[in-house]
Amino acid sequence: MNTDMGEREGESTSEHAKHTGDGESEHELVSERENHAAEYVRLIVMAVVILANLSGWWRHWMSRDWLAFVATLVGGFPIFEEAWENVRKRRMTMELSMTIALVAALCIGQFFTALVIAFFVLFAELLESFTIGGGRRAIQTLVDSLPRQVTVRRDGQERKLGTQEVARGETIVIRPGERIPTDGEVCKGHSFVDQSSITGESLPVEKVAGSKVFAGTINKDGVLEVRVEKIGRDTTFGKIIEIVEQAEKSKAPVERVSDRLAAGLVYFALGAAVLTFTITRNLTSTIAVIIVAGACGVAAGTPLAVLAGIGSAARRGIIIKGGLYLEQLSQINTVVLDKTGTLTLGVPEVTSITTLNGASEDEVLQAAAIAEQHSEHPLGEAIVRRARERNVLLREYANLHYLPGKGLTCEDNGSEILVGSRALFEERGLSVPAEFAAESSATRSMGETTVLVGRDRRVLGAVTLADQLRGEARQAVARLKSLDLRTILLTGDSSKTAKTIGDLLGVDEAIGDLLPQQKLEKIRSLLQRGNKVVMVGDGVNDAPALAEATVGVAMGQGTDVALETADVTLMTSDLSRLLEVLAISKRCYRVIMFNFWGTILVDTAGIVLAFFGLLAPIIAALIHVGSELAFILNSARLFRQPPPGPS
Repeated sequence: MNTDMGEREGESTSEHAKHTGDGESEHELVSERENHAAEYVRLIVMAVVILANLSGWWRHWMSRDWLAFVATLVGGFPIFEEAWENVRKRRMTMELSMTIALVAALCIGQFFTALVIAFFVLFAELLESFTIGGGRRAIQTLVDSLPRQVTVRRDGQERKLGTQEVARGETIVIRPGERIPTDGEVCKGHSFVDQSSITGESLPVEKVAGSKVFAGTINKDGVLEVRVEKIGRDTTFGKIIEIVEQAEKSKAPVERVSDRLAAGLVYFALGAAVLTFTITRNLTSTIAVIIVAGACGVAAGTPLAVLAGIGSAARRGIIIKGGLYLEQLSQINTVVLDKTGTLTLGVPEVTSITTLNGASEDEVLQAAAIAEQHSEHPLGEAIVRRARERNVLLREYANLHYLPGKGLTCEDNGSEILVGSRALFEERGLSVPAEFAAESSATRSMGETTVLVGRDRRVLGAVTLADQLRGEARQAVARLKSLDLRTILLTGDSSKTAKTIGDLLGVDEAIGDLLPQQKLEKIRSLLQRGNKVVMVGDGVNDAPALAEATVGVAMGQGTDVALETADVTLMTSDLSRLLEVLAISKRCYRVIMFNFWGTILVDTAGIVLAFFGLLAPIIAALIHVGSELAFILNSARLFRQPPPGPS
């Protein structure tokens, strides 16, 4: 009911997150505890007076129940104070209508009724505060999980220092079982790290020299020395906390609708009360009409459901930047997918080796890898990687020449190696068999690249490479289509490659040869036709399309660009997480809609019963509080439900 109370608590949590460990944050926690203690005292006093009233022990020395009168004024002070603030701000809220009802009950001498109503309302507020606060305290738990001290190696010695004393570039030592306090790069050691708090991955990830580690993750079984790159709020962990905090405070359109609905029902209740008194002249029925309106449940339950949805997604490594995007995800009807890095791994692999003129596969692979062993091109790196997997010997080369657009040449033990395109070989007077040229053309249409390999004016064969589809890509697309979502593949690769990959995945439409600007224009075209579009990309070259879509979803290992660009970030490159966040959004929206229509139904029925004198004020208060708690608990159950997994 007291939504402002929740807002103040959220601000307190946010501030505490910014100043974790300092005196200011401790003062805020103490202040929060004092506020709850004062509420406990009020409720206890009111409960004692209610019991005293029921026993009737005061009647022999007090003609009227002045104890109930005083307890209502003192205990109900937070309600009256909130109502006055709302009057000053010209806002119509449930506190104002409840104050009118309490004052009216006191004026006609129903002191006990007013006391019971105030007690129920404050009790419901306290439960609501704990329910909402529990969700927000989850953010604080994340903040507190980071270690306060860390082992730093300085001047050849290890020292225990506070994390705030660590500087970028220093080396810290992470022992087994310790939580990593900063983002950085492993410079020494070998271990497995539990990254579930960042990426949502269920299994620990192997870390060796050169591997990246994230703050907030747990080192499992080996000692790691990490070079510090980012500290505190600059870490991926810190950015996640900041995004979740901002998202928790933001209001989705559905929340603003709930606020308007709450205000509208208050006007409706007051109007019904005026009509009731005008027709029946029954002040008791009029008070019951005002009391029974239960719009607070939807006003508090809606942000609670949004907070639960954002929290549930965060636990799965899915960062949603606000309630707006959580709501919009539930309305999506079109999913646009980038290819490289989204549907594919973005790393080419050798798919086949073709031999000619009596050469063996290892001979073809060795010649290609010798020439490519210091290449930074992804295709060259893939060839070298495959050679090392097969334990092929790589000798030193000489006189390396790179020919842009054609390939490269080098010398190996006095013989010349050629690695590259058909044009390079024809330029050197080497003919490529016609059937091999046809095969090369066919592989290009399938999204594969063929690299010819030759030695001493003899064509040895070719290495075929391709970007590999993600293991879950085909299943994810099938599940998206089963949800009646239209799927579209957009890629900068050739149209033939787009069609081949699209047919393989089963998407509804596949378009190739697109520049980033053309992807943006395609998104705009879909939006202009009334579609609600999710764009899924890598957060870098797809940034314009991500920003233009109804909801932009960036995939990747928690990169800064992904966090900054998209509305939703999947901290891993697992496409099935997209299905999970869609399921979470739809589940939240169903809960919110149930609260909407449930509120309208309960309030309307209660007002009608009160109008006909069938509802006493105390029963009206019970219905009001009961409906409010029911809708709040309906939203709160989203906290307890496990995140949806792949089906």
